[in-house]
Amino acid sequence: KFSTATNKDNRELADGGLDKSFTKDEMLTEVMIYWWTRSITSSMRLYKEMFSGTGSEVLSMQVTVPAGVAAFPNEITHVPESWCYWGYPNLVHYTMMPSGGHFAALEEPVLLAQDIRTFVRKVEVLDK
Repeated sequence: KFSTATNKDNRELADGGLDKSFTKDEMLTEVMIYWWTRSITSSMRLYKEMFSGTGSEVLSMQVTVPAGVAAFPNEITHVPESWCYWGYPNLVHYTMMPSGGHFAALEEPVLLAQDIRTFVRKVEVLDK
């Protein structure tokens, strides 16, 4: 999952391209956080509900506060900006990132942090 959720081209590599995006220490740290906190089950719940069809209630809810989306090209699913307005009618920020995937905070921490800061600046202006 680590390798294919970061870049689908990694599927063709013998080792899955694991060392391309993460060090072994980073991967072990991620696994150990779930292991020691016993939180893997709750972290997987959303996926289970979405794939089993019981997550439709969540999908039918709208987020009405100012929202932002950072869309990473190698994410598991891609939602175009035009689709985001249904679930986020107050979408004030959308960025199609140049790289990264499902583990964006690990893969592209600088890009993600810059984008979050840009979003926050837009929201702060709304409050004035």
